[in-house]
Amino acid sequence: MTNNALARPQKIEEYEKNTLVLKLERHQKDLLELRKKLNSYVCEPKTSLLFERMQTLKFGLEQLRVDNAAIIKNMKYTKKTAVDAMEDIKKQFLAFYTMRKGVEDYIQGVRNC
Repeated sequence: MTNNALARPQKIEEYEKNTLVLKLERHQKDLLELRKKLNSYVCEPKTSLLFERMQTLKFGLEQLRVDNAAIIKNMKYTKKTAVDAMEDIKKQFLAFYTMRKGVEDYIQGVRNC
């Protein structure tokens, strides 16, 4: 009973870790899609302010992608648990959703010009 009771939380922890890694990997793909949208002709900036905003978004997307990749690598190749990485993961999810909203707002703004 003791071995089984000890093994179960580890499996649950491993499941949670794998689930978070999968979600981060999906975010990686989404970041690439957001970058493609920004590079499309539809999103060409029409003013210098929009150009600066687009450059800021592109830089932010790249930084987010690099940070995301580092967290994924850390989760996959170390014994760090999901609980240990939870603060970094929460920050990463928040940054991703904020960035996605920023790109959507930029695209909407370009369309309205």
